This record gives sequence, structure tokens and C-alpha cells, in this order.
Amino acid sequence: MAANGQMVPMNNTLFGCMDDCGDCVHAACFGPCHLGSVAQRAQSGDCYGTCFIGYLMGGIGCYPCYAKSILQNALLRVGVTQPIECFECVCCGPCLQCQVSREVNARQAAGAVAGQQPQVIVVQAPAAQVAQK
Repeated sequence: MAANGQMVPMNNTLFGCMDDCGDCVHAACFGPCHLGSVAQRAQSGDCYGTCFIGYLMGGIGCYPCYAKSILQNALLRVGVTQPIECFECVCCGPCLQCQVSREVNARQAAGAVAGQQPQVIVVQAPAAQVAQK
């Protein structure tokens, strides 16, 4: 993980869809569903809820803005701080979704999941005893 203020870039390229053709087809044909699966894998959202809202946002023309926020949050959850540009979301939406999906997969496979909570250890004290006179 980089020090505060340093950008952590993605390791995958925007047009590297041929690395995972199935994911590319999923993003190109069913964008909101693919977005939901990325959110679910990154533990940054619910698959069905994200997909449903994505379809609603697409109906009113706001899908690129919604997708940008979901994808940026997914990247942050796996430790990438590189900002997503609006141009990428509007002009290269499916390719961007594939790029983020590959990044999430690669970083989770490497075990570099940011945002994991530290292990909590619970210690229980013995029961209180009352002394009678």
C-alpha cells in the first residue's frame, strides 16, 4: 500500500479485454449486471441492487455517472487509488468495467484486499461474585 497522498495505479490496461473475453461480452451486452457482479466481488455493493439501480439510471441517461462511482468504490476496496476519468465512463464504459473487473480479480487473487477489518478478539471476563455477610 502506498503512503498517504500517493496514487496506486491499476495494473490492467483499458483495452485489454482479450485477456478475458467472457467478461468483455458480459460487460458489453449486460452492463448493469456486470457492474453488479464487480461490486459484489469487491464487496462494495450488492449484485442485484447495483444491477437494478444501474438499469434505472440507464433509463434516465445517468448510467455513466453511476457506473463511475461504483467502479471507483470497487477499486478503493482493493487498494487502487487511481481516479477514473469521466471520459472513460462515457466513451469506453464496457472496456472500463472489464478493466476494473480484471483488476479486482487480480488483486483479490494476490490477497491484496484493502478495507478488510482487523481481526477482533473478544475476551469475556468471569462472572461477578457477590459476597454475603
